[in-house]
Amino acid sequence: MSKPTRKLQFLADGTVDTIAWLENIKTAHNLKDISTLEKSSEFTKKLTHGLTTLYGQPCIEFGLEVAETLLTLNLDQETASAAMLSSAIPTITPVYEELIKQQLGEPITKLINGVKQMDLISTTQQLALHNKTQIDKIRKMLLAMATDIRVVIIKLAEQLCFIRGIKTIPEEDRKRYAQTVLDIYAPLANRLGIGQLKWELEDLAFRYVDADTYKKIASFLAERRTDREKRIQNIVITLQKKLTAAHIKAEISGRAKHLYSIYLKTQRKDSDYQGIYDYSAVRVLVPTIEDCYTALSMVHSLWPPIMQEFDDYIAHPKPNGYRSIHTAVIDEDEKHFEIQIRTFAMHEEAERGVAAHWLYKEKQPVSVGDTEKISYLRQLLDWHKEIATTDMATNTKQSTSTDDQVYVITPAGEILDLPCGATPLDFAYHIHSQLGHRCRGAKINGQIVPLNYTLRTGDKIEITTILQGTPSRDWLNPELGYLKTNRARSKVVHWFKQQALNTDIAAGKQLLERELARSGLAKSISLTTIARHFNCKDEETLLVGLGRGNIRIGQILQAIQPKSSEKPAATISSFTTEPSRTHTSSAILGGADLLTRFAKCCKPIPGDNIIGYITYGRGISIHKKACKNMQKLTASPRCMDISWDMSKSAMFNTDLKIIAEEKSQILNEITSLFANEKIKLINFNSALSKNHNQLFISATVQVQHKEELQKLLRRIEQLPGVLEVSREMAS
Repeated sequence: MSKPTRKLQFLADGTVDTIAWLENIKTAHNLKDISTLEKSSEFTKKLTHGLTTLYGQPCIEFGLEVAETLLTLNLDQETASAAMLSSAIPTITPVYEELIKQQLGEPITKLINGVKQMDLISTTQQLALHNKTQIDKIRKMLLAMATDIRVVIIKLAEQLCFIRGIKTIPEEDRKRYAQTVLDIYAPLANRLGIGQLKWELEDLAFRYVDADTYKKIASFLAERRTDREKRIQNIVITLQKKLTAAHIKAEISGRAKHLYSIYLKTQRKDSDYQGIYDYSAVRVLVPTIEDCYTALSMVHSLWPPIMQEFDDYIAHPKPNGYRSIHTAVIDEDEKHFEIQIRTFAMHEEAERGVAAHWLYKEKQPVSVGDTEKISYLRQLLDWHKEIATTDMATNTKQSTSTDDQVYVITPAGEILDLPCGATPLDFAYHIHSQLGHRCRGAKINGQIVPLNYTLRTGDKIEITTILQGTPSRDWLNPELGYLKTNRARSKVVHWFKQQALNTDIAAGKQLLERELARSGLAKSISLTTIARHFNCKDEETLLVGLGRGNIRIGQILQAIQPKSSEKPAATISSFTTEPSRTHTSSAILGGADLLTRFAKCCKPIPGDNIIGYITYGRGISIHKKACKNMQKLTASPRCMDISWDMSKSAMFNTDLKIIAEEKSQILNEITSLFANEKIKLINFNSALSKNHNQLFISATVQVQHKEELQKLLRRIEQLPGVLEVSREMAS
């Protein structure tokens, strides 16, 4: 694409003649009805009266230039009208937005808002501070922000017209804007396959970023670009005749390579300009692979090849799947040019598939989702060119449907990518664990939002914190929607596990002291000695391991009494009753003929505070005192105080509830833990929540007493991927 040759006409008062411009546009693009352009140009002229661009061009002239650029790309009048207004008017206030909606309609207003949303990214300030990863995120963010493909194309056309005019501004500013074009907008045009915009964006920006190299390459080529294009046309005609005579149905196209492309190739090949052979290039598309090699032999029969520049990517495809034959030859005037030969299918794959040309040129890792989206956008662009109608407004609304990421901006201007559905809390934990722990509020684009707000691409986020803060257990509740990412959830779970450290130390110390006292070794053994034996760095680590069940009390007693063949007696628990202080039924409590049963609603186990309830015909039902079913019955004369007889042994069923991250090994790890701890598993069920990528597990196990159960809960909690574990109550 070259700069429009039509010069604007002006009225007597010095303002641009929009009527004359409209007539020229109507004729040049064969438009029957230009009413939309008429309204928008008149409205733009009115709103921009007296306003100029950064380099002094009247804003109305700039808007018309952008609109004409888009019409040259065969886009519709609706797109050109939106571009005219968004490019010409520096700031779209709510008042302006309402006027535009009234005058030109909702579709054009939405396009303008989409373009202005992209302006929220201050790329020129960021590029000096950030690396290539950040630059690529900016590109992806611009694509993701566009709910309509035409928004991206408007932005590209706007940047092209802008860089055409900046030659009068200070050199430092020119370089900064030009670098932005090279880093952001030219690669976007390349990814979308819009070569008409890409090459001019690159050459103009290259001219300002590195003027000396630009002049050297231009001087080395010697030929004018138009001369090279004429020479290529002659080559195309000659080759077409040769292939037609051989009955090969071929499509041949040629190009004169632009200056920045030549510069990049010298950088990739680490060579000087004399070592580059494709200043001029021809592409041959044929039906079959056999035709490819037939065409190759004909090319070499017409022009002598440069053998060191021959590459057969059909026989040996590139790692990304790219297939084609590349050969460089010398024509009659001793000029070098490159010829690429491939099938139509290979060309389609190279242009739209995972082997797209930009993938290996830019050397940036791209996900399958990115590739699918770019392919989709290119198809939409082709669709625009074919039909050039405003109906596209309703057909392009889902152009970001393949997105699985949102791109948000930190207060410092960095761009972060987070999974779709992420919240301000996810953002805070992504930055730092402490920021997440202390988070108490968030602002999005200056507006206060709840912590379970769903982030959108383009959001600028500020986190409000308190000096000393801790996470809430509510954050782990998937139904409340505070956390989307496993990374943030794991950090919250880890914090709560750390808080259980003191509890584990106390439990381990109590267990150790009790067993040492029972064995009569309490005074003769030091904790430091025991810790050293088990390779624990200190006494605290030993007690934590004992409290969590990583170290067993039996192992410690065995280490202390290696010659003893007797194992310490296990703590025994069973159910019995003792007389109540308020009832005179002691004669039957504990009697062999007394029928007792454990309530299924709360499933008490030794160590729980319990109460008995005398039923009709079914004996005494044993409940936990905290059982919801007993709350209203504690004053009943049928209730009786009972307690456990710890001298007798029995096993008791209890139910567990486990929430874990979805991972292939988590079920095996949990069941292996039960086996290692010699816990009898009565029942085990699991269900997957696809919305939250979590497993919900219910298990019924047999234990002897509450202490054993608590130890088991702590051991399960320590497994990687376990988010929450608790004793489940039916009531």
